[in-house]
Amino acid sequence: MLAFRPLLSALFAGFIVVLLPSQAFGQRDVLLNVCNDAGFSVAVAAAYRTSPTDDRTLRSWFMIEPGRCLEGAVNNVVGGDLDLHVMSGEWRWPARAADAVYCTPADSTFALATTEPCRESRQPRDFVRLPISSSRYRGLGQVDYRVRCEALSGADASMCVGAPRDERGMAQLVRTLEVCYTGRGEADTVVFAPRADGAFDIVARRTLSRGDCEDLYRGFPQGNLVLVGAAGRGNEDAAVEFCLPDDAEGPVSPMNGRCEAGQRVGAEMHAFRANVSRFTAYLQ
Repeated sequence: MLAFRPLLSALFAGFIVVLLPSQAFGQRDVLLNVCNDAGFSVAVAAAYRTSPTDDRTLRSWFMIEPGRCLEGAVNNVVGGDLDLHVMSGEWRWPARAADAVYCTPADSTFALATTEPCRESRQPRDFVRLPISSSRYRGLGQVDYRVRCEALSGADASMCVGAPRDERGMAQLVRTLEVCYTGRGEADTVVFAPRADGAFDIVARRTLSRGDCEDLYRGFPQGNLVLVGAAGRGNEDAAVEFCLPDDAEGPVSPMNGRCEAGQRVGAEMHAFRANVSRFTAYLQ
């Protein structure tokens, strides 16, 4: 986390007759009051004006633990607003409409904010523009923002609640499995996820036609592993075989004994690497 100037440095004793350059520009320090209501740590980046021009300074990243609020300030801010971006894992706030997009590096920075096209390892990230209000400290502004799971879009809002953490305390990457069917006819495609008790959950079952590609799973699989197969189709690369009735529900165990040919599923295992959130499995 970047060091902040102590708040007391913004308080002056005595009377100053000649305006300093910062006063002439209407500069002031602004408190960031960003509270993290999620169950994992988040990282915050801020972009703001420090001169009468439209250029903005970008500062990243400020880490906030779950249940905590950021306590610090950005200095010499000009104008009545400040842009904010929050991230953890692959989740981003704002999750919907953005007010601005800046090229942001993965590490800490204090530099001129740039826009697309992004260079080197910087990525375009969405920022929300927030008004600067008055704080309880004379002469200081304040920006308020709360990071909440319910602000995310669609299924991510519920998936965010109770999401596992990585080694840094941030949210783990959500794993998305796309399955592409390249064989003939149709395939009764099944996706399995391992359980801690040694059984497997059926997390998706879909009929795919030749040339179809669909996202069949999105979540946090045990050990970052998923298995994919098709009922009634052989698979020489199968890691686990199942006997799967048409009405199969609940956890299933690997095949043990005889099985009808149309109910046999040879499932191939796929492992997500540490920094990979999306993988495509090809089913023949």
